Amino acid sequence: MWRLKNDLVHLSIALGALVAGAALEEMLPKFAHAGFPFLLMAAVFFASRRKRGEALMFAVAAGAVEDALSSLPFATSIAFFALVAAFVHTTQITRVTYIFVYPVYELWMRMWTSALEGDVFSRFLVAMPVGAVTALAAVGALAWLDGKGAVDVD
Repeated sequence: MWRLKNDLVHLSIALGALVAGAALEEMLPKFAHAGFPFLLMAAVFFASRRKRGEALMFAVAAGAVEDALSSLPFATSIAFFALVAAFVHTTQITRVTYIFVYPVYELWMRMWTSALEGDVFSRFLVAMPVGAVTALAAVGALAWLDGKGAVDVD
């Protein structure tokens, strides 16, 4: 019985994070063609706090939403988000990952698509501070939601 309640809370928070993250990524401005990666930071957050299956399912869903929003080739973001989630879940190196994941994601996108706006150097330089600010906001909001939902940290 209690496990069902916890699963429903996990699902509600994950769905809310997907919808809110997608909306924020679309509505907030971009700096040097680099936007705020709320879905990527949420995937890292869930990878560090959820079971492996839940974390990977959220990472795949967040990657699919990211691909749909940015018109990237199929599975470009899905593969990266899943790799990052697996890395964070197995190593538990989350703080360093929050700082470097967005610049690496910019390089990943450049590797698979050549039609991105802006040059790779300016996107890479802007990605680190933008990613760090996004990580602070996303982790703070998601940790607060976990606390309000009385979620057991797995």
